[in-house]
Amino acid sequence: MAVVYRPPESEKEFENYLKFRWEQLRKPLGLTQGSEQDELENSAFHIAAFNNEKIIGAGRLQIEKDASARIRYMAVDNKFRKQGIGSRLLEELENIAKAKGVKDCWLNAREAAARFYLKNNYEIRGEATSELEIPHQKMEKTL
Repeated sequence: MAVVYRPPESEKEFENYLKFRWEQLRKPLGLTQGSEQDELENSAFHIAAFNNEKIIGAGRLQIEKDASARIRYMAVDNKFRKQGIGSRLLEELENIAKAKGVKDCWLNAREAAARFYLKNNYEIRGEATSELEIPHQKMEKTL
């Protein structure tokens, strides 16, 4: 399997990327399409994992005003988990952050995903608030 990691390059790819995020992250919670987006999409950095032109993973990086970076909307299709795709997406996002001079990344991880981030050298900093009604942990990593 040849997976390519890159930003969505066309309007159609970006639509597919957003649809993937919704299907993986929001639809299972009963949330409507559109809830997978926010007002920061145009200023964020997006990475998708493509397998034969099909998106199988996604993640987003937002550089904050304090020169840290927030990672959001990380997801890998269930059929492709435990193959290193999520770790590679995370690495790609962290590399963008480093290139932009960012020293620290942070995120709010769903409890079910916290172990994944711990394996990728993130540390739990406490409970996080979320607009979703599921528990999250605030996690950070020094780059």
